[in-house]
Amino acid sequence: MAQGEKSEGRKSVLIVENDLASADQLRAQIMRLGYQALGPATDVMTAMDMVARLVPDIAIIDLSPADATIGLDLGRTVAARNIPVIFTTAKHDLGIMFRAAQAKPSGLLLKPLEPHMLAVALETALRLRAEDMLARRCQDLSESERRFRAVFEQAGVGVNRQTPEGRFIEVNERFARLLGRPVMEVIGHSYREFTHPDDLEGQEAAFRDLLAGRKDSVVREKRYVRPDGSIVWCRINLTAARDRQGHPECLLAVTEDITARKRAETELINQLAFQRSLMDAAVNPIFVQDPAGHYVSINKACATLLGMTIESAQGLTAREIFSDDLWEELAERDREILSQGGVQEFEVALEDASGRLRHLVLNRARFDDAEGHPQGIVSVGTDVTDSKRVEKDLRDEQEVLQRILAGIRAGIFIIDPRTKRIEDVNPVAEELCGRSREELVGEPCRAICWRGMDGREVTACPLMERNILNEEMRLMRPDGRTVPVIKTVISAKRRGEVRLFEIVFDVSERKALERQLAVAQKLESIGELAAGIAHEINTPTQYIGDNLHFLSTAFAGLGTALSKIQAEAERLADAAGDAAAREAIAAARSEADVDFLLEEAPRALEQSVEGVARVTAIVSAMKKFSHPGGEEKTAVDINAAVENTVTVAKNEWKYVADVVLELDRGLPPVFCLPGDFNQVILNILVNAAHAVAERVKGTAEKGVITIRTAADGDNLVLSVTDTGMGIAEENRGKIFDPFFTTKEVGKGTGQGLAITHNIVVSKHGGAIDFETEPGRGTTFYVRVPFGGKPAGAPSGASA
Repeated sequence: MAQGEKSEGRKSVLIVENDLASADQLRAQIMRLGYQALGPATDVMTAMDMVARLVPDIAIIDLSPADATIGLDLGRTVAARNIPVIFTTAKHDLGIMFRAAQAKPSGLLLKPLEPHMLAVALETALRLRAEDMLARRCQDLSESERRFRAVFEQAGVGVNRQTPEGRFIEVNERFARLLGRPVMEVIGHSYREFTHPDDLEGQEAAFRDLLAGRKDSVVREKRYVRPDGSIVWCRINLTAARDRQGHPECLLAVTEDITARKRAETELINQLAFQRSLMDAAVNPIFVQDPAGHYVSINKACATLLGMTIESAQGLTAREIFSDDLWEELAERDREILSQGGVQEFEVALEDASGRLRHLVLNRARFDDAEGHPQGIVSVGTDVTDSKRVEKDLRDEQEVLQRILAGIRAGIFIIDPRTKRIEDVNPVAEELCGRSREELVGEPCRAICWRGMDGREVTACPLMERNILNEEMRLMRPDGRTVPVIKTVISAKRRGEVRLFEIVFDVSERKALERQLAVAQKLESIGELAAGIAHEINTPTQYIGDNLHFLSTAFAGLGTALSKIQAEAERLADAAGDAAAREAIAAARSEADVDFLLEEAPRALEQSVEGVARVTAIVSAMKKFSHPGGEEKTAVDINAAVENTVTVAKNEWKYVADVVLELDRGLPPVFCLPGDFNQVILNILVNAAHAVAERVKGTAEKGVITIRTAADGDNLVLSVTDTGMGIAEENRGKIFDPFFTTKEVGKGTGQGLAITHNIVVSKHGGAIDFETEPGRGTTFYVRVPFGGKPAGAPSGASA
């Protein structure tokens, strides 16, 4: 046998020795004593490897004189594995021997080893090991007994030992409490005295099978009777403890109280019976299926719908009952609810037993076991065939009504008169208010800001104080816009309850047309008046101008003649030697201030002529502005229109600003409505003048208004830039709204820019926008197509 292998039957001894001669001698001695020698191991690593692989019964370790510490440490490590260690040493060193004794080896031998001393040391090591193992086993047995006793007494179930005849030898406190008796009243008595009479026969049969060895253990449920007559249900696990010959010495029983479970089972059975009755009494079809899709239960209503019996439906699947389309839909729904849980509600169409198409709304839920594993699906169907027909008719009627209301642009607010809160609104009402349905529903009716035509806020809810019929009001939106409306309020029942219906029509367009008509009529009247005045002024202005031109020419001739006459008179006086006459001529000239008149009179006449020319220009501009044309688009020189408007409106800007014209003289004519376009230029220019006036108010400064015209492709771009205060951020989205103005009372109506926007966008297909910087000024941009009427186009058509 190899030195590194362990044989069966003989005790093995591991030799740890770096001196091979000593190791061979020790090997021979060990083998003569009847032991198996392992090794030698010449170093620590080899020794530990052999200990791990071969697990020797004894280890003999030589304490090398070179380093005894290594041998001592190895001995302690091997001894920790419950392997006896014998140290050997060739040197009588008291220090080494003392340290070796502290390691508590099984023996310490001096070299050379005497055979009888080696034999005694080996036997002693084996005996000490056996005693140690015995002590350990006794300790383990004692600990096991202690743990068993603790489990026996403190177990959460009843535990007892019985004789083979069934008498209790030992019971724990839990079992005694289960029987409702003290421990000492149970010991010595037979189980038969406490068992329910109906369970005795089964218990006896179980005992016979156990005692005869036909079963190793028996598990059964039985009833015990307590002294007060109450019944305790128990689950008993009965095992026989046998001797070496297999004869039963005693019976060990573990008893669990299952009274609560039995009560729950009884309640469950009763509940299932009740549910079965409830299902059959229900008029809704109900069916229950397992996870595989097999129907395990249906009620009478479902059986009637499908034209089959309850029994014949059990075990079938949806594929075997319904059409392919419905089966595929149900299979997909089954997979979804089994994987995700929750509740499903969806509608299906199927044919009943008579072939009639029925519509059912299915409400389905998954049911799970205690561990949360899916056990099946419960479905409840509601026949909505008739209600769907009624709903369809009602939807058709509602759709017609909604289309009518949408067509006439009627906003509807439904209000609960008891709570005075908004119950519902239609889309037109949302649009009017500038708020969504979600924002409005549930709000008090006063959350919508109404104002009368006098501007006062209407705080009372409708019909609370008076009836309202086609009353004009203003609706104030959250964004600050004002919407003119006509409102009517009626009361009617909705779903059996009286509700107030506010019917609101947006009359913004009508009001805009009224404003434009009023402005047009006003301008027409002013135009007629201005034209008449201009005509009346024009006639005297003409002859005043002609006379001034005559006076200028005549005065020039008169001055020349006077100079010649004075020169001739002075010559005659000089010729006659009449100095007094010459002095009289000079005095007369000085007294009449002829020199001053000859110098200043021409200037005065020239200024008068210029003034008359300006009057004529203003009159001409008024005539052109007042007679812009008819209702058809015509070719207009926009630069001339700008110059005329600047002239007419000079009184609005001349005190607060200088007007700078940067006009593109190469612009083609613009086909537009001349009167309307003049109105656009005038409104924007006046607005610019007012903005500059606000900026320079209280100072001697003047602002600048710059008007530019330019071509941008097929469009005319007219821009008006002012150095006013600019437009505040919160007002920029509202400046084109009707009635919106930031001017003081009496100075603005809020209609100018609204009319301008309508003329540019609606009548000319253009666009109007602005750029502004608070404190620096604003630029308005008007963009309209040049247009033009192609040959043969009808009159009034615009490009």
